[in-house]
This record gives sequence, C-alpha cells and structure tokens, in this order.
Amino acid sequence: MNFGTPLTALFPGASGRTVTALAAHRETAGGDALGVERLAREASVAATQLETVLFRLGLLGMLMPRRRGEEVRVVEGHLVWDALTRLTDLRGHLVDEVRRRVAESLDPAPARLALFGKVAEGTAAHPADLLEIVAVAPEHAPGDWPTRLDTLARELSRDLGNLVRVHLVADPDEARHRAGPDAVVIVAPQA
Repeated sequence: MNFGTPLTALFPGASGRTVTALAAHRETAGGDALGVERLAREASVAATQLETVLFRLGLLGMLMPRRRGEEVRVVEGHLVWDALTRLTDLRGHLVDEVRRRVAESLDPAPARLALFGKVAEGTAAHPADLLEIVAVAPEHAPGDWPTRLDTLARELSRDLGNLVRVHLVADPDEARHRAGPDAVVIVAPQA
C-alpha cells in the first residue's frame, strides 16, 4: 500500500496528480477558486493535460461549470470529494482501525501496544514496507493471547497489503525502547 501518495497510486498519471492537488486545495481552501497555472504547477501536469482532466471532473459534477482557462472551483459538497479525502489520510484511518481491532480481538487488552515503521509513519510507498507492532501481554493473559495477537497481525497484513510484524516484549519500558519515540501508542499502560 502506498500511504504517502495513495491517490496517485490508485489513479496514475495526470488524473491522479490533479485529483490529489484538488483534494488538498479543498481541504485547505474549501470552494475557493484556484488558478489553472497554479493547479498545473501543484499537480505537475501540463496545461493541456490538465484541461482534459478538468473536463472529465466537470462531467462528473465535481467542479463548478467553467470555460477552458478559467479558474477552477470544486463542488465542495460533492460526495466523491469526501471519499477521496478519506484516501488522503490513510494513516489516520489505519490507527483507528488498529484500535478497533485490538479492542475486538485482544481480551484482556495488552498492557501496552504501539505501532512503528513506515506504515505507522504514513510514509510507506511499497508493499515491502512494514507495519511493526510492539506489544506487552496483560498481566493475566490467557495461554492463547499471543496466538490471537499473531492472528490480528496476519489479518492486518492481508487487509493492508503490507506485512505486519509483531514484537512481543516483557514490559512497557522495553516496548517504548523498541518502538522508539515516534511510535503511535494504541494501548498505554494504566497509571
């Protein structure tokens, strides 16, 4: 999975770069107009290619009606923009999904569980990039608890398209050290 530039991975070429630039503009400026030259620069697309992509997006109703060369305005409430915006924040959705799955499949909850690696950082650009999980089993973990953690990792690997590697460690301090300071903490030790 490409977490860095998912839209251009899904929609290669001028279309993906243009949609990525427009989605970013919508997030920061809403429905404000965007000049064609600026959009072409931000999307790294030649003006002729850009107009072709804009025409198609206009046919889908994602842009306000315009003439060739005129400023571009997204239809801010168009439901496709919301779906595309979700794709631009895959890291946030990943964290939410891991939290949900940990709560559902690991009972009792781990004493600590954190994510690290390129997938957790949101910089993964290739299926070989890893999502690393470091976990500390709860104090009174049942015998099958590590197996359930491994099952969770296999399911996440399948659903992400990136390998998930588990590091089961003895205590929270070791987990903090192993994952590093930039780890995404899913379950923290209770104070």
